[in-house]
Amino acid sequence: MKSIGIVGAGLIGAWHAARWKQLPVELVGFYDVSPETAAQAAAQFGGHAFDGLDDLLAVVDVADVCTPTSHHKVPVLAAAAAGKDIVCEKPLARHLRDAEEMVAACRAAGVRLFVAQVVRFFRQFARAKALLDSGALGRPGVIRTVRGGAPPNPGHRPWFTDFAQSGGVIMDVSIHDLDFARWCLGDVERVFARGLTFAGVEPYDHALVTLRFKNGALGHIEGSWAYPPGRFRTRFEIASEGGLIEWDSLDPMPLTVTLKSDESLQAPGIPQPHSPLAPHDDPYFLELEHFLHCLESGDEFLVSPQDGLKAVRLSLAAIESIRTGRPVYVDTFEG
Repeated sequence: MKSIGIVGAGLIGAWHAARWKQLPVELVGFYDVSPETAAQAAAQFGGHAFDGLDDLLAVVDVADVCTPTSHHKVPVLAAAAAGKDIVCEKPLARHLRDAEEMVAACRAAGVRLFVAQVVRFFRQFARAKALLDSGALGRPGVIRTVRGGAPPNPGHRPWFTDFAQSGGVIMDVSIHDLDFARWCLGDVERVFARGLTFAGVEPYDHALVTLRFKNGALGHIEGSWAYPPGRFRTRFEIASEGGLIEWDSLDPMPLTVTLKSDESLQAPGIPQPHSPLAPHDDPYFLELEHFLHCLESGDEFLVSPQDGLKAVRLSLAAIESIRTGRPVYVDTFEG
């Protein structure tokens, strides 16, 4: 049985803790720069509140890094130096050089690094990827995604609205769909993006990112923090030679596939979850279950360290395009 220590006991740390409690592991405890926050998490989920990061790393097999984005690097490097396998929340890092250093350190230490790009574990997104991989729809040509919610509450998690720490709406929201688009259609050649402000989050809270893939396909990624309170939406469309895959969180229908060979045919897509509370309908549970399986079996992670690194590079390239007003070529972008 693996022993787990969570670094960062805030919102996402609590989400991970709740899922670890459903898995065959020992949740040893928490370290947080706020001792009170670590103590509250330990009281809720069990385990101990540790006074120092090294104290936690000394007694666990796995470090689950759930700190704010700009604070991922230090615990990941410390865990690698201590020989611990690592789960790191997305984005892998706020800056490209930090992400590269983290990946290199884990490789040199011989520890396994899993980047928690959780959208790959949502059943609709995973099903779309499987349909594309099957070849039934032919070569994909265009992907369009939408992901948006209300502006972050600066009083609740102030680092979110600090662009220097979080990377803003692109690194918090759009990075999910940038990773998904690359997963489905391959590596990106260049990025062009625009940012706008609707809800008063500076420097922008709504972003449009266009992608030109190396295979000639196109992508349109929309991310927003400007939706009305209480409203969150995700959507994707993937147009291929043989048909169209669609899903919208506001639509009661499951994922649908329309084939060009018979436009009246609607493929059944995926079943609706049996229960929104069941662990195997929960993508956060599924990603941590997958991590454990891969540790035990030696299988490759669905999200590799290079995948996490490329998601950071794409996000930062989009931010650079907004800053300069010019397209950015991904392979030569240095962050």
